[in-house]
Amino acid sequence: MIPPLVRFATNPIVKPSQINFVRASGTFNPAAAIDRASGRVVFLVRVFEEETKRSCLALALSSDGERIDEIRDKPAITRDASYEEWGVEDARITYLEQDQLYAITYTGYSPAGPRVCLITTDDLLKPERYQRHGPRITGENKNCVILPQKIGGTYVILHRPMPRIELIRVSALEELWPAEGVPLVGPRPGTWRSSRVGSGAPPIATDIGWLFPFHGATSIEEGNVYSMGWCVLDSANPEKVIYVSGAPALAPEAPYEIQQQPIPQVDMANFINGVRVVFPEGLVELGDDLLVYYGAADVSVGGARVNKGALIAGIKNEIALGHTASPL
Repeated sequence: MIPPLVRFATNPIVKPSQINFVRASGTFNPAAAIDRASGRVVFLVRVFEEETKRSCLALALSSDGERIDEIRDKPAITRDASYEEWGVEDARITYLEQDQLYAITYTGYSPAGPRVCLITTDDLLKPERYQRHGPRITGENKNCVILPQKIGGTYVILHRPMPRIELIRVSALEELWPAEGVPLVGPRPGTWRSSRVGSGAPPIATDIGWLFPFHGATSIEEGNVYSMGWCVLDSANPEKVIYVSGAPALAPEAPYEIQQQPIPQVDMANFINGVRVVFPEGLVELGDDLLVYYGAADVSVGGARVNKGALIAGIKNEIALGHTASPL
């Protein structure tokens, strides 16, 4: 049996009312990583600005992973470039061990559509040191994460050309990344991921393979419900999928994960039963636990924890029994 994720008692840990540099109706879809210098959890939280109807990213810090100690009083990443004209959205953070750099992937939104963009830095706490590399993949794309270690001398990248997760490799992040790769996980009719899927947080290395959370969504007619599942890729050959959750590991059930009233950041016509969203984008190891951070109802940030050893043992047993959903 796979142990469940347990929601923080402190949820939601980031709410729009906590932002003081702009009037916000949403603070959601958080990137998360451990700062190597201080040991604190660093978040890049998407902030939807009520007046502009555009998003920027706020920097928040936590010492224990469950309570926010500080939210900076100005955006960490805002709409500075033409490819971000309509918004800076949905970041993920990977610490690249060989390079000793943090890679921040995010969606730059503009008249050209949503595009995968990259920032690198040696210090997450100093946005003035963030180096933009611009869009990395041609065409509309989202939900991009980078593995923390090179494999076979290449960077391994997961991205989402609608509606599935694909894997690509590059020898240097400064290159233009290929738009097409190896399909890994896609939608499955009649399931919790019937319409589309996308990578959640950057994978972490475990003794069963690369573990990462991903999101799946149902169709608009089925409510457009976003939930989270677990996926495991082979350690040496991440093009091979070892495990996919047959049922959601976390689905919108708590009140803060369900929004029935109209909110500016979404088209409510896409959510016929209200906004029901668990959208994972952060995964960190803290002590013996794994902490997952997610956007809740496109309004706030939630978190949940699970013992790492118990989770890996549970998934390992499911793999041995052949209890894995079809990836494609």
